[in-house]
Formats: sequence, C-alpha cells, structure tokens
Amino acid sequence: MSKKVRRVPVSLDAGEIKDLPQEDIRMILRGADELISTGGRSMLAKILKGSKDKKIFEYKLNECPAYGYYQDMKLDDIAKCIDWMIKKDYLRIEYDYRLPLLVFSEKGWQIEKETFAQEIYQRMCLDVKENKARVIFEMKEVNR
Repeated sequence: MSKKVRRVPVSLDAGEIKDLPQEDIRMILRGADELISTGGRSMLAKILKGSKDKKIFEYKLNECPAYGYYQDMKLDDIAKCIDWMIKKDYLRIEYDYRLPLLVFSEKGWQIEKETFAQEIYQRMCLDVKENKARVIFEMKEVNR
C-alpha cells in the first residue's frame, strides 16, 4: 500500500503588477539562480529583501549580487514580483517530492545566462587589471 504524497500547495498572487522593468527581471532571475531546484519563492524573497535570516548566511546567499536589491520593499510585495515572474513564464515551479522549488523556464534561462556571463566577464576584466586570477580558480567550482 503506497502512501499518498501531499504536495505543499502554491497559490500565485501578482497583485496589481502589470509589468516589471527589465533590470528587476534580471535581478530576480539572478537571485533565483542561487536556488534553482533547491529553494522556493519565500527564500528568493528573503534574498531580494536582504534578510538577516540565518539560513541566508549559512548558505552564503548574502553573497549573491541580487541580495538586498529590494531592501526598501515589504516581503509581501517582493513575493508578488516573484509570482508575476512565474505567471509570465520566466520562472516555473517543480515539485521535489512534496516541496515546490523554483526552476528556470527557457525564457528566464536565456536572460540569466547572459547576465551571469556578463558578471563573469566584468570580474575577469578586473582580475586582469589587478593581475590576479580569482575568477579562473572560482570557475572550477561552478556547476556547469
């Protein structure tokens, strides 16, 4: 006899948001990149808020370039932006057993690839200018 898995329900609420600026879309995707297939909407909202939650620091999510991007907004309003991103198919929700986790859609991944590559390029340029090789050594640890 198998036990029925009860998934945590997801209810999306984008509120009155009709559109988000391209920079906001990029930063939400950048924050989501740290959580893909491991975290959900509420953890992403905490990253974007700049939360002092101990899990944020435990997993070094405070080092994400998107950390604190929406520091002046309430968590509920940040959640609405994230829900808008899901409704507009930049992000999707997939279940791992019973928990809803964030994943990129094709559209969202195309934007994030470009953002991440630009970030690496800028950091490499700084390394060349400072005659250091930090990025090259960090890249050995990056999940392809």
